[in-house]
Amino acid sequence: MLADDPKNTGAARLPRKRKKQDGQDEHLPQLARALDAVWMKPALQEFFQREYPGHALLIDTVAVGKVYHKPGKSCEITYTVRCRDREHRQKNYAMWFQAQMPCKRGKDWRETPDTWPGCGFWKPVNVWPEMDMVLYAFPYDRKLPYLGQLLEPAWIMQQIEANRAGLGLPDGVTCQHVVIDKIKYMPGKRCVLRFTLELSASTTTGLAPIFYSKTYDDGQGWHVYRALQKICASPACHDGRLNVPAPIAYLDAAHSVWQQAWEGEDFNVMMQRTGWVNLPRTAFPQQIAGMLAALHQIVIDGVQLRRGPSLQAVFLNACDDASDIAPFLPQRREELEHFVKTLEAPVGWLEAEMPQTTIHGSFKLAQLLCRDGALALIDFDSIACGDPLYDVAEFVASLAFLKVSDAIPAAPVDESIELYLTSYQRQVPWAADRRRLAWYVAAFLLGKIHAALKRRETVSIKNMALAFSVVQDWITMIRK
Repeated sequence: MLADDPKNTGAARLPRKRKKQDGQDEHLPQLARALDAVWMKPALQEFFQREYPGHALLIDTVAVGKVYHKPGKSCEITYTVRCRDREHRQKNYAMWFQAQMPCKRGKDWRETPDTWPGCGFWKPVNVWPEMDMVLYAFPYDRKLPYLGQLLEPAWIMQQIEANRAGLGLPDGVTCQHVVIDKIKYMPGKRCVLRFTLELSASTTTGLAPIFYSKTYDDGQGWHVYRALQKICASPACHDGRLNVPAPIAYLDAAHSVWQQAWEGEDFNVMMQRTGWVNLPRTAFPQQIAGMLAALHQIVIDGVQLRRGPSLQAVFLNACDDASDIAPFLPQRREELEHFVKTLEAPVGWLEAEMPQTTIHGSFKLAQLLCRDGALALIDFDSIACGDPLYDVAEFVASLAFLKVSDAIPAAPVDESIELYLTSYQRQVPWAADRRRLAWYVAAFLLGKIHAALKRRETVSIKNMALAFSVVQDWITMIRK
């Protein structure tokens, strides 16, 4: 299968150019400073005083968020800046800025308007020559040009009135005010906002309605909305096997899905608080397996789902990840070539036909919320029709990588994985071949290593030797 594809010829040969990985980058001489939040605070303070002389801005905190570093080429950094305007009633701001280095990466800044919906007084784009950096102020985003109107209260109030039924607003009750909170932003791709409504009269629960909005960079949001409608109408959601926040509306003008709130705690955060080592002693591994098994057996008619990733696509992604890891860790080149060659080797069991089912497409720990022992599944952006073991393996990979990212001992992680896999197999009619799962898991783990390196995740980088050992464990299982 894989070896016969002409595109795979030489797939295991990785680039041999060596690049520095000690926090320095000769192509980006200001990178080390840009990644230092302590250094950036006074630097941004001085820069903002120059750029916004009409505002007495005082920066309280600067946090470095997601980092996407391509050694020797470029770097994108997300900053959260909290500041006050001392001359305007001490008004507080919590702003996201997307930085691109070097300046030439932000080629569109020369065509940027002076103002942008939702930016307020902030310039959509700030050029910072001393840092060789372009700063884009949220919500200015060339790939999400409609995002700004979701931060305009008047426009949102119109949409709320147009979707009263989906929001469950009783007759005679009107929305007086809306509070907008920024939750998550992936520049150029996605944005999640939370809306809290202040009503003219109390609802039956005494709580103001809360809902979430997810904005997409393309028309995929419509298909996600229609799929969510089908899923939430299924018996699995009605009998409690699967909790999914129900869709409220699709806003075509903003490429956005509105979805009811399922207010819970991030599963990762909850387990960090209670202890990952205790996971096998909870019912969560079996509960998660039951949720996934239920989702895989929901038939979604009348919705054009995209096709799930093929084995070929997964393999090529793994090749790309291995090639991108090599410049970070040139001393690991031989191991990476071994991993790729093993994934490339054709084997009969990998050719076996699998049923094509509804799959989540990104089933991992980050997509789970927890409340009073109940779990909910979110983020259906990648919903598709494909191999169910793709989902099963992606969750296994997210568990296995806890050994690296959170330094969790192997025993409770491995026990949790076994509980999860055994429970899943009991609830589906198809075979969850362990070798096929191992093939997927090894491929996904290469992606996690690459992500940890380019995002400069400190704990994972410290445990990189262990990360390669974890991949080797799953590579070994492929040959059993």
